[in-house]
Amino acid sequence: MKTGRPLMIHPSIAKSHIDRFQALEVTTDTKASEVSEILKMMFGEQPKMEIVGKTAVIPVKGVIGRGLSDIEKMCNGVDVEDISANIDEALANHTVEKVVLDFDSPGGSTDGLDELAEKIRTMPKYCESYCEKACLSAAYYLGSQAKRFNITKSAEIGSVGVYMAFPDVSEAYAMDGVKMEVIKSGKYKAIGMEGTSLSDDQRKYLQDDVDETHKTFKETVKSVRKYVKDEDMEGQSFVGKKAAEKGFVTGVVSGMEDILSEYVV
Repeated sequence: MKTGRPLMIHPSIAKSHIDRFQALEVTTDTKASEVSEILKMMFGEQPKMEIVGKTAVIPVKGVIGRGLSDIEKMCNGVDVEDISANIDEALANHTVEKVVLDFDSPGGSTDGLDELAEKIRTMPKYCESYCEKACLSAAYYLGSQAKRFNITKSAEIGSVGVYMAFPDVSEAYAMDGVKMEVIKSGKYKAIGMEGTSLSDDQRKYLQDDVDETHKTFKETVKSVRKYVKDEDMEGQSFVGKKAAEKGFVTGVVSGMEDILSEYVV
């Protein structure tokens, strides 16, 4: 969340996630079992892949990232590498005929999204996405790539957009009598260093990166969800029937039982 990389998650949700993570009070005297219990109370149990009949249900629940630590995963984080590993396990299981990606995620970072999206799109077994709460931004980037995507009436879908955030605290530094001097080579080096402001060239460089990522996001969605219009991919989200009308999903269902009872085409 604080790497300076493009993000696909609502800023308020990202801040809430970081605040909850930073609020943890863990000392050298805290036992691992105590930390585990605290995190379970705060964030609940970590969901795991389940095999239901001939269907593998893979959870994509929490803030999406790559290379997450165990404690980050326990703090409602979901790693794209773990999702990929679950897919590999489902594909290797000869009893599994269908893979369902069960989404409840506000999005997250862009790291590893392209690779996982392609893996979902080209999966040799029938793959379907499902959501009954939220599948937004980075999560929708992934969910949109399944052959079908069914949601419940109250599920929120979309939020196709990208951003970066760099706090400019240079005035606060100045008020404290501090001036940050950066000795560097290359006009794009040390972008966003604390205590400095972005130059016009740096700002354009970052904007170009965000625009290109957003363009890729829209192209990725439309590679599978062909009826989604560009004007509906400017950061908006849609609920239930409206999401289906706009082509973001295949249809609206009552719940997971409908997905599990579907015949694999």
